[in-house]
Amino acid sequence: MNKQYVAYGIVGVLIGLFLGFTVANMSYTPGSSTQAARKGETESVNSGRDSQLPANHPDINSAEPKPDSAGPLPADHPPVTGDSSGAGAGSGAVATSAPSELPSLDPLPSSSKEKRTEQEYKNIQLLSGLPAERLMKVMFAFKDSLGVDCTFCHVKDQWEKDDKQNKQTARKMIKMTRDLNNIYVGGIGRVSCFTCHRGQQRPPA
Repeated sequence: MNKQYVAYGIVGVLIGLFLGFTVANMSYTPGSSTQAARKGETESVNSGRDSQLPANHPDINSAEPKPDSAGPLPADHPPVTGDSSGAGAGSGAVATSAPSELPSLDPLPSSSKEKRTEQEYKNIQLLSGLPAERLMKVMFAFKDSLGVDCTFCHVKDQWEKDDKQNKQTARKMIKMTRDLNNIYVGGIGRVSCFTCHRGQQRPPA
């Protein structure tokens, strides 16, 4: 091949690159890409109340509380009442905490006149001394953290019985959680059933 043709080819490629670069710079408008990106942001479905959302989508700016995800109680569950905040025993509906939010297992101070769990429920052992209105919150935290229902630990229609091994195991877990929070974890944070179980009966390996 003639060296002259090779040289012409290389020069042609270089001239093409130069011309392309020059034309691109001349046609470029500063800030156009940024403006396009911002325009895309303003058209996002999450940008405001007037955005186009799918049918039946909840208002993203609504201050209404989210629906309770715990689901209904079993039909044979004993009556449970509470105030509108989900307090437990009282007069109203029950609202459960998020799975990771285990209510405090610390008993009331001896000077408190508040009604205690053992005064309202039968066969209370490790959870004695808690406010009676807190017991159902604790039970729902157990239920949600393990992804089970009440009869996983309790005998149907005889909730105070100790016939099931799972109830005995639950008592050991309550003691372990209480010790971890009061002795080992201290002020660093708090552990709960959900810390290990993550919605499963047995903690993931």
